[in-house]
Amino acid sequence: MRIPKLDVNNLVVFYFVASEKSITAAAEKLFLSQPTVTYHIKSLEKSAGTKLLEVKRKKVFLTPAGEGLFQYSKRIYQQLINAERFAADLQEASLRVGIALTFSSSFSSAAARFREIYPQVKLFVEHAPSFKIIEDVLSSQLDLGIVVSRNYTNPELKCIALSEAERMVLVASPSSPISQKERIELKDLRGYPLILGPETSATRQIIMEKLRSEGLKTSSLIAVEVDSIEWGRSLVEDGKGISFYCMRNVEKEVSEGRLKILHLVDDIKVGVEILVRRDVVLPPIANKFIDLARETFSAPADAYSKVAPIS
Repeated sequence: MRIPKLDVNNLVVFYFVASEKSITAAAEKLFLSQPTVTYHIKSLEKSAGTKLLEVKRKKVFLTPAGEGLFQYSKRIYQQLINAERFAADLQEASLRVGIALTFSSSFSSAAARFREIYPQVKLFVEHAPSFKIIEDVLSSQLDLGIVVSRNYTNPELKCIALSEAERMVLVASPSSPISQKERIELKDLRGYPLILGPETSATRQIIMEKLRSEGLKTSSLIAVEVDSIEWGRSLVEDGKGISFYCMRNVEKEVSEGRLKILHLVDDIKVGVEILVRRDVVLPPIANKFIDLARETFSAPADAYSKVAPIS
């Protein structure tokens, strides 16, 4: 077995310097003095036998050799973080899950069942737009992320499909004029304010693409941008606009008559998938959560039976 000649600590310091493009910033992140950071870089360059970076006006520029080594140092740093997390989980089991806002209500039952099965495991759940979830999975802040299906072409991620097409329903207050229409096409939404999630919401992007394909000017349609399901629903209930939701997110409000599902001729559907890092071995508890998530989407939402598709 060959013993590595490069010092791991030197590589980690180099990774921070290359990432921050500044020795000063790297020193602050690492809680080291600038001379200590410089020492690590010089030591790494001596071991590598080549110049790795240049400093001009306090800004760091990587040499071609430095660019190549940076990719390796990035992976080494990530693996060290993963190893630390794994060791910590051996002492105290935990699972960090990110759930896209679109599916926040859908997974409440899965989370509850998981806690019943594993009461000793700390389950941390983050609700955020899909692209924020992906960032946190890539940085290992989350073990897995449940997101809206898009073309996430990142080689560091592995995709696990849960559902190919979850139907989005258009809802309004029963007192809204549009709720009196029997059949609604997307082009009929012109003049009705839309309440949608933030620009980083994958669901919003899908909806906007669909509306634009019908010739609608989407910039004039959005009335309110919200960052939570609850806030958006309350605005729709108050008659401030209309919105699209997964059926499971509005079941209660529809059954109680606070929201009405509008009969949309052209369905809008979104897929559901779980994203994990390819270089991480998921613990058994993570695979159990994935099984529960798959069961969630294999069972139809109760209120679907109340909404007959229009042909």
